[in-house]
Formats: sequence, C-alpha cells, structure tokens
Amino acid sequence: SSLGTKAAQIKEQNLGQNGYRKYEDGLLIQWGYMSPNSMNSTTGEQYVFLSTSFYNDTYTVITTVISSYTSPIVKEIVRKYTSYFITKSIQYGSIAGESYGWFAIGRWKL
Repeated sequence: SSLGTKAAQIKEQNLGQNGYRKYEDGLLIQWGYMSPNSMNSTTGEQYVFLSTSFYNDTYTVITTVISSYTSPIVKEIVRKYTSYFITKSIQYGSIAGESYGWFAIGRWKL
C-alpha cells in the first residue's frame, strides 16, 4: 500500500450492530445498541457486555439515547470493567427506559 508502515493494521473485527475493531497497535473501538428490555426497572441500571475485553477500565464510553421524547434523558455510566460496563437511565431524576447506542474506545494491550 502507498501508506507503508503508517497504515493502521487491523488485527480482528466484527462489523455487526454490536461490533468492534481491534488494531495491532493496541487500539480497540467497540459499539452497539441496547434496548430497554434488560434494564432493571427499579434501579434503571443496565449491564452492557462487550464483544471483547479492554486492557483495563480506563476506556471511554459515549451513549446516545434513541427517543421521541423532547425532555432530556441521560445514560449515566455507573461503573466500568474490562469486559462490561453498567449504565443508569435518568430523566429528570426518575428512571427512563429508552433504547440507546453506545461507543467505547480504549486499549486492548499495552
């Protein structure tokens, strides 16, 4: 390739709805969609299990709520682990049960 050694080399990937791309240099990006079906109706918490594990829990997660409501809904990240993270749905201090997309980026190796 004309990019030579500057090209990002892909080690593994799954380009599905809940997928990931793992690069040889250690970068890992993952994404997915969550419906409210597995949300705890009492606490608003939901476990999101990752396709592949991160090296540690310092990765970043971004969520995007999919909703027709005009009032703000937040998917708070309660806790992160190498193979899953926990979100909590909040809408004006109460539990909100909307679907959401998520994106995570971090390292899978040093």
